Amino acid sequence: MIFMLLFPGIYQGFAAGERTPAGGRSQAMGGTSVTQGDLWSLSNNQAGAAWLKGGSAGLSFQNRFLLKELMYQQVALAWAVPPGTFGMMAGRYGNGDYNEIKAGLSFARQFGKHVAAGVQLDYLRIHLSDDYGNKNLLTCEIGIQYRAGHRLCIGIQVLNPIPVKITRYPEELLPATLCAGLSYSLSETFMIAVEAEKELVQKLQFRAGAEYHFAKPLYVRIGLSTNPASFTFGFGLEYGKLTIDMASGYHQSLGFSPSGSVVYSF
Repeated sequence: MIFMLLFPGIYQGFAAGERTPAGGRSQAMGGTSVTQGDLWSLSNNQAGAAWLKGGSAGLSFQNRFLLKELMYQQVALAWAVPPGTFGMMAGRYGNGDYNEIKAGLSFARQFGKHVAAGVQLDYLRIHLSDDYGNKNLLTCEIGIQYRAGHRLCIGIQVLNPIPVKITRYPEELLPATLCAGLSYSLSETFMIAVEAEKELVQKLQFRAGAEYHFAKPLYVRIGLSTNPASFTFGFGLEYGKLTIDMASGYHQSLGFSPSGSVVYSF
């Protein structure tokens, strides 16, 4: 409660049903995520999962400002077969007094060599203690990516495109969110990404990040974002079929927000 009173503008960014980029790679690059094509595309942009090969499973976490009340955890599983990529994800955010549980089923496929699209059906359970009880909601999200060769990628994701009511009096809806961005590989070892995100009732948020393939198994990453202003950094390690990504964000008033993910490909 004290946190909400001292920093109300920041806490408003943690509304029910908000878009939460997953995976240590995204978090290290300022939260840029709509152009990535990995397991965490099941949350970041379902179209990105269309580029996957075989199967993969993983765990991801983010602890905002080292507060257990703002912990987000997620598990994901994807399997690429000839028609496209099928995915399942489940995530939990919050604590005993307030928490959200989200589960999604998705499908993504390529349309030719350059375009991919994906859609996901989401179940969202919102729990609030005392006499407020639980809310069980259904919503969806859609995404598209365009890749021009191996250098340029453009991505768009829309979250909660259809109005879904959380409460009737006063009327409150799940936040409809549009996120668009692009990434460009300047060389085989260096990539930059930028994107913008807009909720209907929130200010426009900008993100930017860079990734450098430092050595064969090692990636180093930095990034920044606005609303709230945060600097991010991290690294990634690839050991055969295992990928480990670690990251942290830093806010000058609220401190560090560590995050990370582990993915096994098979």
